[in-house]
Amino acid sequence: MSDAVRINIFRSYEEVVKRNGKVILVGPSLEDTLREAGTKLREKIVELQTIRGATIDEISLLRDWDTVIAVVKDSPQSSGLSSPQLVDMATAPDSAHASSTSSTPDFTLREKDRKWVEPAEFSLRRTSTFPVSDAPSRHDWVRLNVGGRIFATTRATLSSDPTSMLARMFEPGWSSVTDSSGAYLIDRSPEYFEPLLNFLRHSKLILNEGINPQGVLEEAKFFGISKAIDPLETIVRSEELSLSGHFTRREFLKVLSTTSSSATLRCQGAHLEGVDLSNLDLRHINFKCANLRQCNLSGCDLSHCIFERADMYQANLDGAIVQCVHMPRVNMEGATFKGCTMDTMMGIHTNLEGANLKGAMFDNSQMNGVNLRLASLKGASLRSCNLRYAIMAGTDLENCDLTGCDLQHANLRGSNLAGTVLDNIVAPLHMSQTVNVTVSSAHGQHSQDQSSDQSQ
Repeated sequence: MSDAVRINIFRSYEEVVKRNGKVILVGPSLEDTLREAGTKLREKIVELQTIRGATIDEISLLRDWDTVIAVVKDSPQSSGLSSPQLVDMATAPDSAHASSTSSTPDFTLREKDRKWVEPAEFSLRRTSTFPVSDAPSRHDWVRLNVGGRIFATTRATLSSDPTSMLARMFEPGWSSVTDSSGAYLIDRSPEYFEPLLNFLRHSKLILNEGINPQGVLEEAKFFGISKAIDPLETIVRSEELSLSGHFTRREFLKVLSTTSSSATLRCQGAHLEGVDLSNLDLRHINFKCANLRQCNLSGCDLSHCIFERADMYQANLDGAIVQCVHMPRVNMEGATFKGCTMDTMMGIHTNLEGANLKGAMFDNSQMNGVNLRLASLKGASLRSCNLRYAIMAGTDLENCDLTGCDLQHANLRGSNLAGTVLDNIVAPLHMSQTVNVTVSSAHGQHSQDQSSDQSQ
């Protein structure tokens, strides 16, 4: 068999009711399966039967998580008494009474409606209206009617959190109501239920735009999906933070201390102007459109943060780790980045595309592979920076100081180098198709002298 098939095996019908069985792997042959069942049950197993008493003579008939009765040698079942007795009430009423005294369960088939009737002492409690059959597979599809909206999923998905209410819905003894189509009725909000169902499928919490995380959190608590509660509480706290007014370092630390470093704290639009957040671990925080004017972020670890369209005018990021940061169209005019680390990590570039970096200070920073495409660095200072493989196509570098920079393999196509200082460049500078190339007077004189020597 290409895929391993597991079955639930029991000694008798009574053991099924008591849920006293074992799980075994179906072997490559029926004989191997019988031996495995005998080892588990510590009995000599001579035959396998379905719960209705039909003999299983081919292992290809077995499905994952089927319920099977193991017939023990010299037991009443092995003598032909294992299957439930079917009695037609219209033709043999006396035999029906006689069968009630048998040691095996009595399943009576009535002529009028032809429905199975089970004695109470042997009843297998279930939610469906069908006769007792093999226990449903964990991978059987089920339909849920949540607040009028139909969801289709598998029992395995609903049981992925075994402590949740959704997992317990299919346990024996749990009473569930179904609609006319057989879908299980759940009186909750479908809008908030859908993210939780997806979470049970792939263990990732994804909230579409417009979904209130507070509502999803309440549903997670109702259904008892414990693994989703912590990340949802983090998101709710983040939104409360974004809606609050200006706050202090202490208030920010209070929220930060209750959030996992791997979770994404959402601080979109947060008002942090002038706040001292120096030397903090701020990884994975979303500062999109936040007010961080003159904020002190020196020495912070800002890896994987989002600063898209944030206002960081004259912010201090000296010595900060700014790897894998998403900062397109950020306003960082007059900001300082002295000694920063912006190197590409795991193939992810720090993105400053289209950013306003006029007058910014980047001296002695590691900017290997940084994306500065279409950014404005007028009057900025990048002295002694490592700009290897930096993407600076179309960048405005007018009056920018690049003294002592390593520009090997940097892309400067179409950039504006008017008045740019390029003294003591460490590596050869490749500037094909550049426009407005007017370097400092000293560098320009050197170029003219070199041209004269070549012409002679």
